This record gives sequence, structure tokens and C-alpha cells, in this order.
Amino acid sequence: MATEDTTAAPGAGWWPSPWSSSQVAAGKVARGGLQADGGLVAWVESRPDEGGRQVVVAVDPAARPDGTPVDLSPQGVSVRSRVHEYGGGAATLAGGVLFYVDQDAQAWYRVGPGSDAAPVRLADTDGPGARHADGRTFADGRWLAGVEERVDGTSATHRLVATPTDGSGPAVVLVDDGDFVAAPRPSPDGRWLAWCTWDHPDMPWDSTTLRLAPLTMVDGAPVLGAARDVAGGGGVSVGQPRWAADGALLFVADRTGWWVPYRLAPDGLEGIGAIAPVPLVDVPAEFHGPDWVFGQHTFDELADGSLVARMGTGGRDRLVVLRVPAAGPDHGGWAIEEIDQPCVSLSGVVSPDGVRAVVLGTTVTEAAAVFDVPLDGSRPPRRLSAPPRVAVPDDRASRSELRTAVTPTHRVPGLFFPPTNPDVTPGPEVLPPLVVFCHGGPTAAAEPGYDPVVQFLTSRGIAVAAVDYRGSTGYGRDYRDLLRGGWGEADVDDCVAFARSLAEAGLVDGGRMAIRGTSAGGLTALAALVRSRVFAGAVAWYGVTDLVALATDTHDFESRYMDRLVGPLPEAADVYRDRSPLHHTAGLVGRVLLLQGSDDPIVPLDQAERFAAELRAGGAECELIVFPGESHGFRSASTIEAALDAELGFYRALFAHEGDDRG
Repeated sequence: MATEDTTAAPGAGWWPSPWSSSQVAAGKVARGGLQADGGLVAWVESRPDEGGRQVVVAVDPAARPDGTPVDLSPQGVSVRSRVHEYGGGAATLAGGVLFYVDQDAQAWYRVGPGSDAAPVRLADTDGPGARHADGRTFADGRWLAGVEERVDGTSATHRLVATPTDGSGPAVVLVDDGDFVAAPRPSPDGRWLAWCTWDHPDMPWDSTTLRLAPLTMVDGAPVLGAARDVAGGGGVSVGQPRWAADGALLFVADRTGWWVPYRLAPDGLEGIGAIAPVPLVDVPAEFHGPDWVFGQHTFDELADGSLVARMGTGGRDRLVVLRVPAAGPDHGGWAIEEIDQPCVSLSGVVSPDGVRAVVLGTTVTEAAAVFDVPLDGSRPPRRLSAPPRVAVPDDRASRSELRTAVTPTHRVPGLFFPPTNPDVTPGPEVLPPLVVFCHGGPTAAAEPGYDPVVQFLTSRGIAVAAVDYRGSTGYGRDYRDLLRGGWGEADVDDCVAFARSLAEAGLVDGGRMAIRGTSAGGLTALAALVRSRVFAGAVAWYGVTDLVALATDTHDFESRYMDRLVGPLPEAADVYRDRSPLHHTAGLVGRVLLLQGSDDPIVPLDQAERFAAELRAGGAECELIVFPGESHGFRSASTIEAALDAELGFYRALFAHEGDDRG
């Protein structure tokens, strides 16, 4: 393995690393949208070396024991939805037929089965600016139910529509009620449609309602009857509705404070209320995550009616089987059986045949991989996705260590990644510099598995901390709600406390610490240079600098998000200004690097430009690098490589500096 030739800065302790920025960029293959169709397993994966093109790939784990996936989507097409800007749910398989959203057209297409089949575009409803996502076919395969978004500036409308799958006619409107709709799921017997809905100012993890309506056909077109609420609302979040083989409706809800699976018995469909949905387990664990994107799939039904699921506790995920109790499926107290598998975090779980599990997750040496897992332990799990571009030997991976910082009011969980490089034997007297990673969202969570960007730094002698500050998911609703009204302060204080705890424990050099974040995490990182004197510098990838601009200029999906995180406008205008790094450049101490896409609709370029100009006008050191054509989340390998090189150069200069002015 070739080793990068680096020049060590005085006192910096730089290590020669085998991981170049080009290798990291090529290896940042994202995977999502795991699903099963019969025995086939499919997912969407990005291709950084093709400008971030997203491709649907599939494999039959039973028929192809070598696990070699094949591309299902047409060559040259990128499969990506822009609904809510974050997308997801851009592809669905049904009976061997692939329905996908073309990134350019934002319309549904049908292709297959068979490699020679030409794509057929499905018709839209009338009107411009339509986008589509989260489709599922009806039982007879003749209609596709999905989410339609129509965008006009920063405002948008959302409906559920049904489109003929043969492309023979326009879509018909099924649901035009509520600010947002998601997860339309027709029942296998064709009698029902279930879906989720929520209204501003809620986000889907705040309060969501699961609705159900009878489905009939009138003159060959689907028509819904009167809808009824099944669960959720009133501060309860619901997600992932799906149908069990016996006709029951399954979903997850956090009525107990934790997202756990529920089941509504088939007899309860006709008269909801007489028979209430039943929580299958009562444990402090998360079986679901925040619905930033469509198509989340973290549990599936097995042939015997049990469920295979992801269960998250304390910053780690486990694969479990929930066994049906002796009293029957419509009672609680399902037994939890853990299944051995290689991932430390799981984002997708399906069962293609009812007897095995296929999971999408990260291991300690690989990001976003797909594995075939036997539930009986008869053989080791088998990889289904393509191997990583750069294989990571086990001794070269920095493994995350769960740590907690204790404050006077609460505990702050997070991860510590120590510097790891078998080619180097550091002296015991040298403590490594630290970079604190602030996750986005801010309703997200730190990733305990392999992240090539983390390893890019740890292999060079830099320690990394990933903090699950207040508001992070994975620790129940109470912890999530601790950020309400406190964004820009509470998150910053938690990151500061976590960094200080590592320095006090003698794990890092408290005089050489930096902080970085993406999107909402960028606000946390930049605000840390205003609110504390702990960090020598900050790096923000498409980071928020102006909360008022974010609230007024951003897209519809999260345009009211700040009502919960900061406060409603205009009443809380002073708070927005006080929490915005843009308005505190004179009090910011430290160096700043801003990395920004020119075409970002979520955090527009203007935010970074105005912030950089204010810093420079005050004499602060700030570099702004703009990447033409990039949006929110860099996708091109060349952009990722350039951004990583710039960030590494920033840390080298920062940590080599002896005696800064932080006080």
C-alpha cells in the first residue's frame, strides 16, 4: 500500500497516511433505499467518479451466491428525487419492474423486466414544477401511488397521486389534505390505503398522523373513501406504515418516548378505536430514525409473522428478531432475539424471502455496505454490495469508543476516534490534536461505523470526536426535545463540554483543537468560535451562518423548523440574530474555512459570501471556496477531493501555530 509523502509541521506530529483525498473521494459511495421484491434485493448507490450519478442496483442473494450486483436503472440516468430537496424514495421494484424518478425530469419512469426494455415515462397531473417520490404499486400493478410536490419559489404543495403504470393517462389525485404527505401504502388486498401526514410548524419527528381510507375503483380509476386517523398526532411521531401478510397494519410510533413497532389487527381496520394498535415491545430503544428522506425501511416481516428489525440503543445498532408471543401477534411483549451481523449501525433492513435478513449499514472498516445475514447462524454473513474501492485492513481502522461528557444538567453522549496508524509509533508524551465533528440536522446522530473522512484524519495523527449533542436522535424523544429553543447555544455548549472532557482525560491536546460541521452542524461549529475560546478554528461544509435567512429563504420542508429550534418569527427575531454567527463576526476568535456549493437551495451561497465578507472586513482569517454546480451535499469526486485537501491544509496550518490568541 503506497504511503503519502507528508512534511511534518513543527510540533504537529503529522503521520504519513496511506489514504489520499482522491482515494477517500472515490470511496465515498453512498447507499440507501434498501428494498426487496420477491427474492430480489435492490438499493440506490452513488457514483462519485460519475459526478455523483445515482444508480439502482440489485442482486438475488439466493440465485447469485457470489453476491454480484447488477445495474437496473438505465445507463447514463441518475435516479434521484428532489421532493423536500432531500429526496429519497426515488425507486421502487414491483414484480421485477423498476419504477424510478429521473433526476433531470423529476418524473416517474418504468423499465423492465429485461435488459432490452426501453424506459416509459409515466404521466404527471397538470401543471408545472412537479416532483415525485415514495411510490408503491397497487395490488393489481396498474397504478402507482406516490408523493407529488409542486414548487413555486420557496413554497410548495404536496399531494398523494396515483399514476397509471402503463403510461396511458394522467395521474389522479388521491389525497390533497395537509401540508405534507408521505408513505402511501396500498394494502395487498386492494381495499385500503395508509399514509402519513403532518402540518407546519411540525417536522415529521415532531408530530405525524397515520391515516387510513378505503380504496375503491370507479370507472377504472382509484378513489378513496373517508379517511380516519390510526395513530400519532398531538406530539407523537409515526412512520413506516406497511402491511403484514395477515392484513394487519404495522408502523412505528414514539408514543412511549421511543420509536417502537406497533400493530393494528385486521379486525381493527373497519372501526379504528374499538381495537387500538398495540406496541409490540416496551423498551428504551429506537426502531426508526428521523424521516429526512423518504423510504425508510428498518423492519420487515418474516414468514412466521415475526419481525426482523434494527434496534438502536446507546449509540449502537443491533439486528434483532421480534418473536410473536404465545398469546398471538395482537398482544405486546414480543420476545427480542439478537442476530449476529457485522454492522455497528444499520440504515436498512429487509427480508427478501421471509427466512433471511439483508441489511444496509456500516462496519468498523467499511461504510454503507449491504450484507446477506442468515437468521439461524448457519453461515457467516455475506457481502452483497460491491467491495470498497480501497480495502481497509482491520488494524488501520480507528474504532469508535463510546464516551460521555458529564455536565451539571445532563450527560452528553458521543464517540471518540483515536489516531490509528500501524506505521507509526507515537511517543507517550505527545498528545494528538482534536477535530470535533458536528453532525447535521441538527436532528441526526453521530455515525459509529467507518467514515472515510474520519479515517482520513485519524490516520494522520489527528483524533476525532463526534458529538451527539442535545437534539440528536437515538436517545428517545426527551433527549431530542432538549434542543427546543436552544439551537446555536445548547448544541455548542455540549460540543465544548465533550472536547474539554477529552482534554481533561489526557486523550487530546487541549491547546490544539478545532471543530467542523456540515449544514446545521456548520452553524454549531462557527458558533463555537463565538461562544467559547476552546477551538482554534472551524470548518463549515455548506454551513448555516444566518438563521433569519435560513428561515425565510430555505425550502418549504424545513421553512418552519426553526420555530421549534429557535422560536417563531417575528416574535423571536432578536433571538435569531443573536444565534447567527453572521452577526457576531467581531466576537469570533479563530480561523475559518468555508466550503460551499454554488447551487445550494437549502443553505444558499449568499450566506457564506456575506459571512466571509464580514470576517475579512474585521481582519479575521477566513477562506471561502465555492464549488460550481454543487448543491447541498457534495457529490462529485473532484469536489470532495478538493474540499478534503483544503480542510487538511487548514488543520496543518492551524495545529502548527504555536501560541494563538484564544486566551
